[in-house]
Amino acid sequence: MNKDTKMRALSWGICICFTILLAFLGWQAQYFEIDASADTLLVENNKHHIHTQIVDQKYATQEFILIAYKPKAQNIFEPASLQKILDISAQIKKIQRVKQVRSIVNVPIFTQANGISADVNSLTWENQQYDAQTLKLSLNSHPLYEGLLINEAQDALSMQVVFNTPEKLSKLQQQSVEIKKHRLDRELNTQEKQKLEQLQAQIERINKLLDKKRIKEIEQIRAILKQFGQQDEFYLGGNNLLAYELINIIKSDLLIFGSAILSVVVFLLWYLFRQFNWVLLPVICCATSVLLTLGLLALFGLKVTVISANVIALQIILTLAMIIHIIVRYQEIVQREQASQQNFKHQTNQVVLVTETIKSKIKPCLFAGITTTIGFGTLILSSVQPVISFGWMMVLAMLVSFAVSLVFFPALLITFYSVKAHVEKHKLIENSMRGIAGLTQNSTRLLVVFTVLITLCIGIGSLKLTAENSFLNYFDESTDVRRELSYIDQQFGGSTSLDVIYKIPPSQIKENLILSAEAVQSVADIQDMLAQQSAMGNITSLADFTKIAQVVNGKPLTEYELTVLYRSLDKELRQDLFAAYFSKSDNEVRISTRIQDSKAGLDRGALLATIKQNLADLGISDEQYLLTGLFVLYQDILTKLVDSQITTLLVVYIAMALVLLLIFSSWKIALIALVPNIITTAIVMGIMGWFAIPLDLMTMTIATVAMGISMDDTIHYVHRYLQELKEHNDGNVIEATNLSVGYALVYTTTIIIMGFGMLVFSNFVPSMLFGLLTGIAMFVALITDITILPVMLTKFIRK
Repeated sequence: MNKDTKMRALSWGICICFTILLAFLGWQAQYFEIDASADTLLVENNKHHIHTQIVDQKYATQEFILIAYKPKAQNIFEPASLQKILDISAQIKKIQRVKQVRSIVNVPIFTQANGISADVNSLTWENQQYDAQTLKLSLNSHPLYEGLLINEAQDALSMQVVFNTPEKLSKLQQQSVEIKKHRLDRELNTQEKQKLEQLQAQIERINKLLDKKRIKEIEQIRAILKQFGQQDEFYLGGNNLLAYELINIIKSDLLIFGSAILSVVVFLLWYLFRQFNWVLLPVICCATSVLLTLGLLALFGLKVTVISANVIALQIILTLAMIIHIIVRYQEIVQREQASQQNFKHQTNQVVLVTETIKSKIKPCLFAGITTTIGFGTLILSSVQPVISFGWMMVLAMLVSFAVSLVFFPALLITFYSVKAHVEKHKLIENSMRGIAGLTQNSTRLLVVFTVLITLCIGIGSLKLTAENSFLNYFDESTDVRRELSYIDQQFGGSTSLDVIYKIPPSQIKENLILSAEAVQSVADIQDMLAQQSAMGNITSLADFTKIAQVVNGKPLTEYELTVLYRSLDKELRQDLFAAYFSKSDNEVRISTRIQDSKAGLDRGALLATIKQNLADLGISDEQYLLTGLFVLYQDILTKLVDSQITTLLVVYIAMALVLLLIFSSWKIALIALVPNIITTAIVMGIMGWFAIPLDLMTMTIATVAMGISMDDTIHYVHRYLQELKEHNDGNVIEATNLSVGYALVYTTTIIIMGFGMLVFSNFVPSMLFGLLTGIAMFVALITDITILPVMLTKFIRK
């Protein structure tokens, strides 16, 4: 068996192996998950997360969805409006997991009570049928219901749909939190870690089923509202709805824009290479790499979150980039053979052509793959869990892209592609490459000065970067979900929870009393302080209950009357009014608030700092209170993102410098190769700063992506330049390099910019920004690689 036959047999074997692997991992890909729940953005051992979980359990924080109802034809207090709420509530209550539906029709109207001894449980509109005027006056500036069940303008009502949590899940979560508490003081021992892992695995299995139920519940609620919503307006809000909408829009974008990107890629491949096989084979390889990666993600249990939503798009970029470099090099070899042989098609051996192509491209592709993998791998050093997961995902994606591009694609070429004449180069690109080569040789100083000035002017914008995160801003203003979430946020008390846990000092504790007058006053002072913050939405605490009791009783309640009332209340009502805001056993009071995410100019870090300073001004020490909730958790993540962004970039460039040193065995070349990547990163970050695009849970990965993309092109260019330097006089090296690997850079850049430019039409803002900024990064990387890079190579690298 000769060498040619062996290579063809090996190629068939590789194709068969990849087919088997594709079948196995393709089957696994069905278990690939998109998880947009809030918990996916949190680190398990984060102390703020643990405190929040403890508080949620202690005060029995309930899972709910808020439905805002704004009638068009009549006043909200008219019997027809209230009856519609009753009818809708009755339908929603039939949903299996729904515990109750709270609205102004079934909650006590306290102002109608005759003294504190009245049976407040019967004082509902459903039971008493109060007239519109009575309801209007009773609910005006209501401390408990305004911002939750009725808006301030009194032109919309809401229904709070409360869900039951499975008993088994509650017990498992309780056991899990009991173990996590120890993390606040010490490291867990081996036994505790094992037990926690077991509990987390059980919790995850139940949550997986529960997430499917939540999706079905939202769809059932929407179907019910559709029956009643022909003449009225309905708006949904809540964490469950946010997760549902994020998953839907990510799935929709993957389908719609995935198809659009594929169409653009197919068109451009045909335009650039003008041969059917040069369209079909790259598309097959991209599809293969995506399926293999999805299967691996499912196999390793790595879920795609909002942070890693673009992993598939990046996978296509990485695979296409390597394949295009291989195709362009293959075309060069074919052109050379065609020029040297009279009977080209019959004498040229496909195995020889492909083998020579891979031999010449294996090093730059391997080098580029290693550096890009290291670049994405540095994300693993982050302190934010989803960013760590994204790092691992991209490492897997790089390994798959490398295997598909340098093993599977050559096997397909040998097995299924017959040798054809090379594709003539596009004259416009060829003339451009020659012109740029001349520019870099004849206008060196001008190029250097221009590059420095542009980089400084744009890059200085990175100093204006801020760290913010608002899930509302993830959706385009024209979308229904943005309209719904914004309405709930503005009219019904905000979106993101923030709890202040006040630890009652010993001096304010009195024996045989539920709460002393001093403790109630301290809570009222804290609540008044919070109400003064501009972005503060709904605020609820025991101080609200005492205000209501004062109206009912006609005079302020004494601390003894408050104790009597607490003990005489119905258990369920006591849970709603007391247990959710007061822990007798721990002598703690919870002030529950929600922040309005849509508030213009909201500075979350400044808000938290102001709250802490104001608490200190009230004489409350750091030991006497605790801030918890999603607002604190997200702000903690954003703070870490900013710190990790700086650290990650430093680590990336140090790692890149060392890898480039190992690759090229020259400090000069290593440092020169870093320059285009530093310029690309600086310009992308500068544009974000100048255009007020904040660093958030999505955009913080842009710098790493920009670095990864530009480093690939740089290594290919430097490697080819050094080869040409051995074969040409110095004056011809740049032109020869531009006319060879320069083509591949132009092709790659064009396809990626045009393909991912389609994402700018997405309604999901992070996807739009990703497409836009990736396009800018690719364009800047191309320009720097064919201008300032050869200028520096010519200046400092000689034969």
